[in-house]
This record gives sequence, structure tokens and C-alpha cells, in this order.
Amino acid sequence: MKRKWLMYAVMVLGLCLTVGTVSVWGFAEEELGFRDRDGTYYPPVGDFPAGRISTVHDDLTLALAIAAGFTITDSHTLRIWNQLVDSEVLPSTPVSYTYGNAGFYAPPNPVVECIGKNRARQIWPTSRFDPDTSAVTSRFGPYSPFFHFPHLGGSDLRALRDWAWGNSDTLEGYEAYAWGQRTDLTLIQAVQNDGCIITRTVTISMPVPAGSLEAFATYLHALGDAYSHADCMDALAAQTPPVPWGTHTVPAIGDPSIYACDYNPSNPQNDDAHGREFGSVYTDTQRTIEAARAIYAELSARSLLREGVYMPLPLTTTLVVSGTETTLDGAIVTFVTAWDYDEPARRREYVDRLVEALRAQSRTAIRRVYLPLVLSP
Repeated sequence: MKRKWLMYAVMVLGLCLTVGTVSVWGFAEEELGFRDRDGTYYPPVGDFPAGRISTVHDDLTLALAIAAGFTITDSHTLRIWNQLVDSEVLPSTPVSYTYGNAGFYAPPNPVVECIGKNRARQIWPTSRFDPDTSAVTSRFGPYSPFFHFPHLGGSDLRALRDWAWGNSDTLEGYEAYAWGQRTDLTLIQAVQNDGCIITRTVTISMPVPAGSLEAFATYLHALGDAYSHADCMDALAAQTPPVPWGTHTVPAIGDPSIYACDYNPSNPQNDDAHGREFGSVYTDTQRTIEAARAIYAELSARSLLREGVYMPLPLTTTLVVSGTETTLDGAIVTFVTAWDYDEPARRREYVDRLVEALRAQSRTAIRRVYLPLVLSP
């Protein structure tokens, strides 16, 4: 038994080292609504992306958590809180799931802080951010680039991981603020037109405890986003002047076209920066596959060391999904490449079959030994 335990520990460690536990790149919402723990489906309502989910942050996370050895209950918690980082609120009965916030700092005063810079219009946070009601992870708030555009191997992602694992009781991050000319609409336009750009290092007040599953799901979301946005982050850093934090470019409203960053959230396409992350046409799918593997490595390590009840399955595990024999890694590749961005219902159906295959597997229980703490007199 001791040798078997060591074998699994080495397997998980090797997976983490091969994929990179903090080597990272957002996956956009798709035309698919949220499905609750009990299977209740909430169809999308309102303008895109409201009421929509990402099949990577939501559905695939559920399957990967089950494969990693978490209970069904904990697997749902992980995928719901992963999606909440984007959605902020998800429907449920009798009470909706809400990420919430624990307060924000007073913003800088542009009259004082932006002398000599254009500051006629506030660019960031956007008008959709409300410090009283927005989630701390809001994509429109001051922490948006920290949670949604972290850097591959960067201190921002490391801070999130330390907090998610409970190695730090506090989350150290940064705020982002921008002002520009009255005609500027986006961060890039403000940067190009001598706008006022401010970042501040802060301790972020979080509404979920450090080390909790909810915190870990938050980190998994940022890990996936880091992979998804990696090419964009490199392209933004190469601009003159460099763009100070991650953002999408929307040429339709005056941004320069940056191939790796072009994405219009009100009109997503199969060939934009996030649409190219699915299907069989573009090599961008590779970063989606790598993101899923990295997320699985983290889930496996967490399961083995903390909440898991079964040993994580190796990526080479043979499965029969929808009548086809494959491996766990092969199922990840199929999920990413078999259907285009605008076919999320088929991806969800495939994940449902994958979950069935995973739950049919014979699993080895994790046996933990807790030794008493002996204090010397």
C-alpha cells in the first residue's frame, strides 16, 4: 500500500511539473445557459454575454474535478465558483449563487494624481462597475486585470495560488485605473493619447476564505484565463507604448486591430481571439488544451493533498465516451477541437457523457494517515 501511495504521489507531482502548476493563459461565454447542481437549466436571457457560461470554466471543470477524485458535491462547488468569477451571480432556487465583495478602496483622485495627463473621461473602471453591488472579481472593476489577465509565471498568479491553497491568509494584488480624452473609449486609446494610467498594489479584501474550495476555484479560473490570454498579453506588451495591463481590442469602436486580442463581447465570432480557441481550424486550440491540462494538474494535487476522496486518474486512463474508446487526455482534446466556438451545446453533451464514463470507473480511495502532534515539554 505504501508503494502504491508513493506511485500516485509521484504521478501527480510529475503531472504538475510537466504541465506547470503556475504556467498559465479567459475563455469567453458561449450561447449556453447555466445548469444548477440538480440539473435545472436556466436559458440565457438578455444581451450577450449576460446569463451565458463558458464550457471551459463551467462544464469541463466539473468533469476534471471528478476525474481528479473530488466528490460530486465538491466538483459542483468548484465549477460553480469558477464560473462565478466571470458571472458574479448565477441563478438558483431558493437563493442565487453570488460571489460578492468585501469592500473596495477609494479610487485615486485624478485631479491630484493625473497632473499633465488627459483625464477628461474615466476609462477604467467602467460605468458598469458599482462598488456596492459588483463582485470583487468583476470584469469591469479595478481588480479585473488581476483576476482575468494574470501573467504566465507572474507574481499575480503566484499570489492567487498561495491564497487559494491557504499558504497566505491574504491576497496581495493590484488595482487598475485609467482616464483619457473625452473621445477615448478604451484603455488602448487612453494609452495612445497620453491618458492617465494608475496601478496600485493592495491587499484585496475577499468574501471567501483563503484556502477554501471557493478560493481554489477562483484560482483555477485565473489559471485558465492566463492561458487563454497569454498571446494577447505578449502582443499588448509589444505595443508602443506598451499597454499596462490586459484588455481586449475592439476595432469596431476605434481600437487598433491586434489579432491576439481582438474580441467584441457583444458580437463574438468563431474567428476572434476566443472563438479560435475551439474547433479544428486554428492552432489557438493548443492553449485551451494546455489550460485544461494545467487545471487538471492543480485539481489532482489539491485532491490528493486535501479534499479528494479518490486517487486522481492519470491522463492516460482509458475511457469509453459516447461509444468511442479514448483516454482522459484524448477526451480533453475532443472537447476542445471537435466543435467550433458556436457549438457549446454539443460540448456540454460530450462532457455529460464524459462524466458518466468517469463515474463508471473503478476508483482507488485516498487513505490519509493523521499523526498526533507531539509537543516537547
